[in-house]
Amino acid sequence: MDLRDVAANVVHDYAGGALSLAPRIGKNATTLAHEVHGTGAAKLGLLDAEKITLRTGDMRILEAFALNCGQMLVALPTGFDASPDDCMARLTTAVSEFGDVCTIVSKDLGKKAISDNKLALIDKECGELIASVRALRTALASRNTSSKQAGLEAAQ
Repeated sequence: MDLRDVAANVVHDYAGGALSLAPRIGKNATTLAHEVHGTGAAKLGLLDAEKITLRTGDMRILEAFALNCGQMLVALPTGFDASPDDCMARLTTAVSEFGDVCTIVSKDLGKKAISDNKLALIDKECGELIASVRALRTALASRNTSSKQAGLEAAQ
């Protein structure tokens, strides 16, 4: 997939096109148009591609980049109710999310095909699992740091 074509489409599809988007990412509209169309030596930089993605909320550039690298994107869900140091609650969430993935996948293992909708649901559940494991790791690291500080204070 040609990233330049994808970027040009993202910019074009933004309400008002390059004229509207460029100032929102700190660029001149003509420069942005030249960069996404590859006019002359103009090139769209990685940081500008990130700005475009964040400003527009359009993931096509990111998805094309991932696809070209043989990867896929899984959106991570936001927010957990547990406090940052509540390791047990975060462990429980991670185990629950793993159970959700296992439940969904096991229902389809006997089938010869998995539908696009089912795969999208599996991707969503995997993203939630990854986020919960990351939250657990963050809480454990926080507890590790706190215990080191407490040990230093006790030693003094």
